[in-house]
Amino acid sequence: MDASRNLLHDPNISGIVPPMNRYVPTYQLYGEEIEREGRFWLHCETIPERSRLHDWEIRPHRHDAFFQMLHISDGTGDVLVGDAYRGFGADTVIFIPPGVVHGFRFSRDIGGLVVTVLRERLDLPAGASPHLAAFAAEPRIVADAEARARLAVDSLHRIAAEIAGHGIGRMMLAEALVTAALIDLARACGARADPAPDPQSRDQQRLERLASLINAHFRQHRPAAFYAERIGISPAHLNRIARARTGRSLQDLIAARLLDEARRSLVFTFLPAQAIAHDLGFSDPAYFSRFFSRHTGESPSAYRARERARLRL
Repeated sequence: MDASRNLLHDPNISGIVPPMNRYVPTYQLYGEEIEREGRFWLHCETIPERSRLHDWEIRPHRHDAFFQMLHISDGTGDVLVGDAYRGFGADTVIFIPPGVVHGFRFSRDIGGLVVTVLRERLDLPAGASPHLAAFAAEPRIVADAEARARLAVDSLHRIAAEIAGHGIGRMMLAEALVTAALIDLARACGARADPAPDPQSRDQQRLERLASLINAHFRQHRPAAFYAERIGISPAHLNRIARARTGRSLQDLIAARLLDEARRSLVFTFLPAQAIAHDLGFSDPAYFSRFFSRHTGESPSAYRARERARLRL
């Protein structure tokens, strides 16, 4: 099986289904309607957890705001992408991009896990590499994952372990593992190395550098000029690159990183909001509360109460 093949145009696919004129639902997780307020950025569960509730069939649906990576460890099944089902066996990894209609039919002995990730986590990696962006634009099936995508499989299972555990920095590590799984899966699908430096690839390298700098300095609330100086271009030029590659401004990327860390601290620590504000570099807790409310539509305390109740923490 050619793992880099586009499933929508594969002439070897069997089980063609008629065009779907009926409504195709959009979910966060299958069977769960979209919430207007608050969204997880990362979710992991075993495949049987949800599929057994639906008689081992996940009917056609889409996730506009998320992408998914599945590892099939045991059993068999069929995956629907576009207008055709394609069979798969044990030791398979499946990648579903945001917005793609898909469904599954699983055998009753199915085993494995599914990792669901907010689509914004594709922005910086895909913006920094055209080949990674090309990989992430299409659904993928990687058979014989033990040999071809072992590192990606390891990362997916480490994500599950980190989410289930209570280790220090677990969500930061999970974030890094999501990126590692994406890159290793793209390599397993035959994604080529990025081209030698030219004006376009220089911008990709600058975006990679920007991502590293934001991760290192977001708590310090540095101005655009700080990042531009270290990358060696003007703030206006850096902002143009960010918008062209990710669809978001430099300030939007920094704010998103602050919000990610704020959400994690509110849900997974018992620190008061004032202490979280201080840790994130806000000298005024009231300003932190306004910042959080402006971007999420709810106060830090309301977000914490709702998410902890939902996760039963």
